[in-house]
Amino acid sequence: MVKHKHLSGGSIVLIGIATTVGSTEYQIGTMARMGPGFYPMMLGIVMMVLGLLIAILPDSPDEILADRQTEPLWSKIRKHARPWAAIIGGMLLFIILGTYGGLVPATFSLIFISALGDHNNSVKQSFWLAVGVTAFTVAVFHYGMQMQFPLFTWL
Repeated sequence: MVKHKHLSGGSIVLIGIATTVGSTEYQIGTMARMGPGFYPMMLGIVMMVLGLLIAILPDSPDEILADRQTEPLWSKIRKHARPWAAIIGGMLLFIILGTYGGLVPATFSLIFISALGDHNNSVKQSFWLAVGVTAFTVAVFHYGMQMQFPLFTWL
């Protein structure tokens, strides 16, 4: 019987393979002098390893007990609709705001909206998480790595 963790792990492995294969179109470089394909290749390899771990490692006892209890399909869909909508909406907004707004609004909106997908997060917690991750992103990618992604494009 195929479990959800096998499908989830397998899809992460496939995305990792595609990322790794796609990164070969760019110069990889070395650890001392990384090329534009180095980061996507490392990301793809990490995704493949994590996907395999998700698919192979046994479930926790809590998950095993939860699998034994049957839950109506509509209840499962309702439980997972908010996280899916938040993550997909956050990514779409990142693409739009990344193109027309810049790194700061794109990153803030991605984290804020995606964090709201968790039923345990409040708006206040999501806001402060987005502020922290955005500040970290600006420090690392804009100032540290000098990435050519403007902070704001409407200014």
